[in-house]
Amino acid sequence: MHRLIIRLALVTLILFVGLGSDFREYKVVQAASNSTTLQELKAEILQQLLEQKPEISISYDGNRTELSEQFPRLIRDTFATDDYIAYIVDSYLYTIRTWGTAAKIKLTITYRETAEQTRRVDQLIAQALPSVVVDKMDPLEKVAYIHDWIVKHVAYDTTLQRYTAMDALETGTAVCQGYSLLAYRMLSHAGVESRIVEGKVDSGSHLWNLVRLNNGWHHMDVTWDDPLPDRPGEVSRTYFLKNDRFMKQDHSWDKAYPMTR
Repeated sequence: MHRLIIRLALVTLILFVGLGSDFREYKVVQAASNSTTLQELKAEILQQLLEQKPEISISYDGNRTELSEQFPRLIRDTFATDDYIAYIVDSYLYTIRTWGTAAKIKLTITYRETAEQTRRVDQLIAQALPSVVVDKMDPLEKVAYIHDWIVKHVAYDTTLQRYTAMDALETGTAVCQGYSLLAYRMLSHAGVESRIVEGKVDSGSHLWNLVRLNNGWHHMDVTWDDPLPDRPGEVSRTYFLKNDRFMKQDHSWDKAYPMTR
């Protein structure tokens, strides 16, 4: 079965402009916030990403050499902080303009899901996970409920056009990216820590989830537990809470993820 991922397109443009006497021309363009260390800069970018801002402008008064050398990695690390954001960002471009001891950073970001759509996702998840039900469940029961709910309510998108949690909830179909994003968001609402794993299967690139239960991590591939062609009401648990050894029979991954028991 073909499981398709649209990868994050990284388009980076770094402009180091020594403004000198042209300082006044740029001084009138005020950044929305200010950072003096790389950690502050990362925190500010993450906050605005979580708000799904299409443009982020930040003044930086720290070490410019450090900024130029470490900013590409800082951006990658910032996206890695939140898997949901990492996989709804379609592309981004950034510029850095410097003068004297200061710098201005501007990011332009394209998202696959708007902030309004993400709020709608949260509303629909709240309906699917009523507190009167979920609050009575232990963590394992919550994970099982979410796994089965997604399998029953979402079918694999054979047109390979739907990649988000919003697609999965609104149309009832999605590719593995939509399944994994929806599982990640639902687990978060239920208070269960999870990750999105990017790897490969025989048919190509694939996404699934890691779930943390009882201080241990377990794989959960909701997409592969959903029969194709779709059979309404039928749920498989072949890939529910499995360890690395089991998954490596037909899944592989190169990135570093928590090891499973």
